[in-house]
Amino acid sequence: MEPEGVVYSPGVVDVENGKVVWAGRAQDAPPKKSALTEKVDGVMLPGLVNIHCHTPMVLLRGAGEDLPVDRWLHEVMWPREARLSPEDVEMGMMAGAGELLEGGVTTSMEMYFLGEAVASGAEAAGLRCLVTAPLIEDALLTRYGSWQDQLDQMVALGKQWQGNDLIQVGIGPHAVYSLSDECMRGVAQAARDHGMLVHIHVDEQEWEVGAVHRQTGGSALSYLEKIGVLDSPTVAAHSVWISPQDIDILARTGSAVAHCPCSNGKHASGIAPVQEMRAAGIPVGIATDGPASHHRLDLFEEMRMALRLARIRSQDAEALLVREALAMVTREAADAIGRTDLGRIAPGNPADLIAVSIEAPSFQPVVPEEDDLIARLVWSATREAVHSAWVGGRRMVSEGKVLTVDTEMVRREINRRAARIAVG
Repeated sequence: MEPEGVVYSPGVVDVENGKVVWAGRAQDAPPKKSALTEKVDGVMLPGLVNIHCHTPMVLLRGAGEDLPVDRWLHEVMWPREARLSPEDVEMGMMAGAGELLEGGVTTSMEMYFLGEAVASGAEAAGLRCLVTAPLIEDALLTRYGSWQDQLDQMVALGKQWQGNDLIQVGIGPHAVYSLSDECMRGVAQAARDHGMLVHIHVDEQEWEVGAVHRQTGGSALSYLEKIGVLDSPTVAAHSVWISPQDIDILARTGSAVAHCPCSNGKHASGIAPVQEMRAAGIPVGIATDGPASHHRLDLFEEMRMALRLARIRSQDAEALLVREALAMVTREAADAIGRTDLGRIAPGNPADLIAVSIEAPSFQPVVPEEDDLIARLVWSATREAVHSAWVGGRRMVSEGKVLTVDTEMVRREINRRAARIAVG
């Protein structure tokens, strides 16, 4: 067993009642008098953890190409999102959840409108999900109610899903620049009162730094610390343009970061200081962002992009290592959302597992004396190499196909709904 929780062949993972009870090399496995046994080819990994996504945006995939984030949101995304129905969001979430599961993602933290529909779609697909519907104040989105209405809905949703094995609920204020001081202080109070995680965009684009300084007199993170938001577990998505002082704030408050390298690259947002954040002890998870801001829900691609950008930024081929990248989509991502029982194959943890084939041409040749299997997985594997996935011991993917979602039906539905949303 490697520190990352990778089980090599021949290896054994024993599962009872949806949890791992033993994992390691076959020769060390405890004897089992009576047990159902399944042989799994390839390499078994912990299920991947995606800590910043807007999955129902599969309905908007491809809209607003070649625009920076601010224009993309105001000119394309928000006008269309103002036309979403709960049924649209649930169907989009179900379709995207199937896509995530087929790519080896067993847990996703979601920030999207109509949180009840997000939760329902995720549960129907069998995806483990932390739902943080956004709070936003914008003239284009008044149909979602006042910030207080939105916050009250999230608190009620948290109570509704409390104790559910798959669904947790947090609070998703969109960003400091898009919300009033009154709203942000309300978020801080609600998070404290109800023990909810906060998931917020921070310094995704360079212009935000000046805008937030004019609005608050400081940086986004200094403001969030001052008003008490960071008293609660917080994930700062993107964090591209943060300063050394901001890194100190994140480390001091125990906050975490979602690094979205492909989305940041597509929108020319910049390269986040990942090495500096991780050196400060900040948990950093690699994330896909939404399938409209970056088309593919593919954490294998994101790992490779994170490695390349870190090395380009520092001009150091050892700036970010393959084992670190793998940790950032498994245990470090799980730590970032307060789920230290995920992202690891270890006794007592939920049996969230994936199996990856190593038979593809991109893995060949294999020279046992030379090859590093972890490096080969990170550099060569694709989402298509995931042939099996389990969530809580329940098989969700077999032979590369999701078992819990009628993919042909949802394909028809999202095409029909996307066409309606596009024209109004």
